[in-house]
Amino acid sequence: MARRKNKELLELALDMGGEEAVEVIKALEKKKESTDEELAEITGIRVNTVRKVLYMLYDQGLAEFKRIRDKETGWYYYYWHLETKRLPEIIRSKKMAELKKLREMLDEETSEIYYHCGTPGHPKLTFDEAMEYEFQCPICGQMLMQYDNTAVVEELRRRIEELEIELGLRKKPRKKKSN
Repeated sequence: MARRKNKELLELALDMGGEEAVEVIKALEKKKESTDEELAEITGIRVNTVRKVLYMLYDQGLAEFKRIRDKETGWYYYYWHLETKRLPEIIRSKKMAELKKLREMLDEETSEIYYHCGTPGHPKLTFDEAMEYEFQCPICGQMLMQYDNTAVVEELRRRIEELEIELGLRKKPRKKKSN
């Protein structure tokens, strides 16, 4: 598997299932094909957790299995392997969902005026909410002041632009030549 594709797969696995998913994928990459019990033994992760990760990967189209029946016992064994053909499509879909969420957050941040008492962890309130509380923090009672969300808006815009460039929805801005 190409290095970039491997890195993307591991990042996606971490995002979807945490460190355990990363360990299962690493073990599957080494063994190429393996049962859930073998993967549990290799990784030191409980079989039920390994199965949960495998089914999650299967649901995303990143893992496949073949079922083989043992003639002596009659039991079925499932041999799992990675299937990364859909990886670019899955990553693009996740990035599109993130872009949609960021655009919604930007819209919310730019369409409202917020108020805050200045204490970290206390709520940021809209104008209507602040009015309900008579411009006093509902937690500490301090006076609410207009919240400057310029940094938040700029960070959202920066991340949206970055994602749009990655997804090919926007061209990379040209750097200005210095004299």
